[in-house]
Amino acid sequence: MKKFIILLIITTLFFSCLGDQNGNNGPNGSNGQKDDKNKDPYADFEITQIVHSPNAKRLMNYLSDQYGIKIIAGQQDAAWTTNFGIDMTYRVFEDTGKYPAIKGFDFLDLPFSWGDYGYEQLDEAIDWWNGKNRNDGGPLVKLLPDKPDIHGIITFCWHWRTGEHNEFYTNRTDFRIPWDEENEKLDTLSDDFKNTIISDLDKIAMRLNELKDLDIPVLWRPLHEAAGNWRLYNNTGNAGAWFWWGASGPEPYIALWEFMYWYFTTVKELNNLIWVWNGQNSEWYPNPITVDIVGYDVYAPAKDYGSQKNRFLQTKQMVPNQDKIVAMTENGQIPDPQKCFDDEAMWSWFCTWNDHVGPPGETNIENFWTGEFNNTLVHRQYVYNHELVITLDKLPDLTKYRLD
Repeated sequence: MKKFIILLIITTLFFSCLGDQNGNNGPNGSNGQKDDKNKDPYADFEITQIVHSPNAKRLMNYLSDQYGIKIIAGQQDAAWTTNFGIDMTYRVFEDTGKYPAIKGFDFLDLPFSWGDYGYEQLDEAIDWWNGKNRNDGGPLVKLLPDKPDIHGIITFCWHWRTGEHNEFYTNRTDFRIPWDEENEKLDTLSDDFKNTIISDLDKIAMRLNELKDLDIPVLWRPLHEAAGNWRLYNNTGNAGAWFWWGASGPEPYIALWEFMYWYFTTVKELNNLIWVWNGQNSEWYPNPITVDIVGYDVYAPAKDYGSQKNRFLQTKQMVPNQDKIVAMTENGQIPDPQKCFDDEAMWSWFCTWNDHVGPPGETNIENFWTGEFNNTLVHRQYVYNHELVITLDKLPDLTKYRLD
């Protein structure tokens, strides 16, 4: 018996030492690392195809069914104020007697502030999905009381503020995508990555998760206009594109996009997002798995209501196999729906940018809806009452649309 016990102890010690030599079964877990604080938790993330939530599937099916047949009307909210200041959807209604089917929101104040204006973008988005709005700062009302089951479509972008001055423009912030030049990958061990990228993504994910819990689908359009004027700036020796996430060029941008996709869909399990990419240049196109819809932001000359066919075709050609829905994700001038049909440039939707200044009657070149500079009243009324255009009242109940 004593010999057996001694043999057992010797055998145990032998395999314990062997385990340490092989780097396994160490005292602090796998790999025998006593201190893994420098281990990269994001070194080998793997992108997989998202399985959308039920209502996100329904919305994708609806967009697919309408694509090439009708154009969905959209209007960008004024994110720096509330409906007590500039209520864009109500301005649309006052001018046309119709509401847009899509309302655009912006996580503009994140990560540095939230709720400074009282009535938050997130709350307004939830109201919009429920077919409600605080028209011109009034009480919360059902916009179409005779059609209570209609849900407004939500799209979110994110002017991501970073750096010392809390800015997103390249020429106003020194922050850039943390990049490991030697290994040509994201520098995920850097303080900028851990303290800014991850921290900010966590804050956005927390808000998007509130929408997920309500099974509210979101046309999610992050890192937009990345290419911007990047090539122009680089050819003249200046730094970067319009926004910091495009300033370092295509490779770091693509890596950040793909990381965000993985982090949101796998780590945060946000399956209510429909991923809308509008990098504005084919060199910036990421893994196709991470893109549901492609878009282009078009700001044509004043009162140019053409179909923007060249931009439409250019956007389609950015995508391998040309099998993605194409949308006009931002616009200044609203394209004539009849011209879009005639030119076979049927954008899935348009989303007119907001008014920047002044009361509704003021004319200003930065008021993309109000006034006569960019879109005349006659043109706005023509578009919103056109048979090829889908407004809020023409939407089906998107919680009961087909899942197959």
